[in-house]
Amino acid sequence: MRIHQYKNKSLLVSFIFFIFLGSAFSENEYSGAANRRTALRCLETASNYIFDKNWEAAKSQACFGIAYDDSVSDLWYVYAVAENALGKTKAAVLLLIEKAINCDSWSNYNRDNARLLYADILCDTGRMSEALAVLDSQPFLYSSDSELIRIKALYRLKDSASVSKARNKIDGARRIYSSDVRFPLVFFKNENPSDENPVVKRLASFFVSQLDFYSQKEADISELEIYSALFAQSEEKIRILKSFNAKEFRNPLYAQEAFKENLIGWKEAADYIFSFADKKIDFELFRNFILLLSDENSIEYVKKYLEAFSGEFSFDIDGDGIENLTALFSRGRPMEISFDQNQDGEPEWTVSCDFGIPVSGYSSRFKMNFQWGGFPFLHCAEFFKDGMPVEKFNFAPESLSWSPVQIEKDSAVSEKYGIDFFVPVLKADEVAFNISDFLDAASGFEVLLSSGEKIHFMLLNGNLHQALYYTVNGALYAQAVFENNVPVLRSADFDNDGIFETTEFYGIDSDKKMKFHSMEDERQIVKNLFGLPFENAEFYLKMIQVDRNRDTVPDFTEEYLENGGKISSWDTDDDGNWDLRYVAYSDGITEESMFYTVPGHSLVTVRFENGVPVKVSNGDENLFVFKDSDSDFYWLLGNASFDAGKYSALAKKSKSALDKKNVQGGSMLVAENEEQSVMCIRIGSFDFGILIENENGN
Repeated sequence: MRIHQYKNKSLLVSFIFFIFLGSAFSENEYSGAANRRTALRCLETASNYIFDKNWEAAKSQACFGIAYDDSVSDLWYVYAVAENALGKTKAAVLLLIEKAINCDSWSNYNRDNARLLYADILCDTGRMSEALAVLDSQPFLYSSDSELIRIKALYRLKDSASVSKARNKIDGARRIYSSDVRFPLVFFKNENPSDENPVVKRLASFFVSQLDFYSQKEADISELEIYSALFAQSEEKIRILKSFNAKEFRNPLYAQEAFKENLIGWKEAADYIFSFADKKIDFELFRNFILLLSDENSIEYVKKYLEAFSGEFSFDIDGDGIENLTALFSRGRPMEISFDQNQDGEPEWTVSCDFGIPVSGYSSRFKMNFQWGGFPFLHCAEFFKDGMPVEKFNFAPESLSWSPVQIEKDSAVSEKYGIDFFVPVLKADEVAFNISDFLDAASGFEVLLSSGEKIHFMLLNGNLHQALYYTVNGALYAQAVFENNVPVLRSADFDNDGIFETTEFYGIDSDKKMKFHSMEDERQIVKNLFGLPFENAEFYLKMIQVDRNRDTVPDFTEEYLENGGKISSWDTDDDGNWDLRYVAYSDGITEESMFYTVPGHSLVTVRFENGVPVKVSNGDENLFVFKDSDSDFYWLLGNASFDAGKYSALAKKSKSALDKKNVQGGSMLVAENEEQSVMCIRIGSFDFGILIENENGN
């Protein structure tokens, strides 16, 4: 729930992915030891499936074993390996491998295999320092796999000391793991061919010279070959490019480098590049190539392609060699843009465009849908919880400018080709925003409750000034008024008869002493007003008034006092003055019930202590109290010798009449005979009776 708090306008912005695997067998049926044995049998079967690369079967067996015993780390590891092989997101695999690591209860698999997978995912999702810590913790991991992950992590840290360490490790790995093509490839992908660093030049020369050796060890070294060509010199570079093409390998880098070396013409190179761009291509590579062209015919050819471009560009925003921003184009303009900041396969946000202009989007970080009314001004923003909408902000036109991305013209491409060519550019603050800014700009926001009810809050200059409350069926049943974000009053139709009979009045407990309501009551009050409970609110319910006959005169009023005290009043004749009243004092012991007699209109006050009447006064006269022997009905009389037992039937008759009236507070006359009647009074949970001599009696 997001609301202003009155003094500082601070907001409530507290609106995990949890995997649950239920067992088909209860713990009562099988002991823990038996479950463990079954889980280990599942592990053995899953391991065999892993060996056969039957990933779906391995996953199924792992899940089955986890249902019996979810403390076996190996099962979570096998589950993670299978999901990784099936192409699930790194975010999903990371949850599983973390579970395996944290359980730390291993059976067959060496936990170091899990540490390697864990470190590799950490490295690929931007947590390089954590990846290094996992590998370097005891027992220290040293293998070709662990060294490769260390090198990737060091390169991606980007500081000079880390890059120097990465180069030293590659220098060592080329000797120890001489046939492992992953080390020269990671070197080429992270170094610059124009770098004059002597270590870089020496390693590059060595790896290029070893291409024939690597080709004998690996059947497909196409990626290594094309990256080697970037670092090779003159004739050697041409030889590698020709070899790459002769083997019918394909990579967009080939077109760029072959064109530079005059091995292919501009049209062949352009068509080669475009065949990749029609699906997906790195934008920097694409841009570098088309900026190489200068022939008049090539300019016109590429211009037409750009104007009608329908493909996808990828961007490596942080320069770690992994794409994290993608843009799908249609008719030469961005159509959908997606940003995956930590490269875990679950984008932080996605934006949809209409011919290059953003119109709507979704942020997984904030669980928020948003729409623009005219980019970059927001029209509305809707927040979700557990997949269900819970809150929606509506904004006045041009009141809030916000977007995680800009659509900007690429000046170099646009100038060269004489067109306006737009690409997405990530904003420096990415998706950062302040809910306070939302409230300041919003004309209102809606809270959607799990029950299906809805609350629509209207804002003025960022402050709450009115709220409308709707039932599941969309019927308005209450409305509230606010001043300086503090509720002043709320009128409600609680009996669904179309009449707003109840009005609630609120006050401020500025000292926060919680004198007026218990914490439980406070939570309920806030929930009634804002849809969700919230502690430490500074306001409290101070009074309720009920007017059922719409004559503007309250039939019932209840005022709340400090420390649990309250005053309840009933106006039974609609004259604006109370006729019956109940007072609960803050000591928690003393209560008083008051009413006026008929006839005579004298005030009777009944004082209770611990629920027992101890004193009754009628003006200056004290009355006696007699409890009916069969019910909670009290006779109030001036005669000390009254025989309550004699009037038990009359007490029952009087109580029944009050029950039929079905009110909390009320009075009525019940005739016993021509000589006597009873004035029956109900005040809260207490029923009273006063014998009245009729005027025509003897």
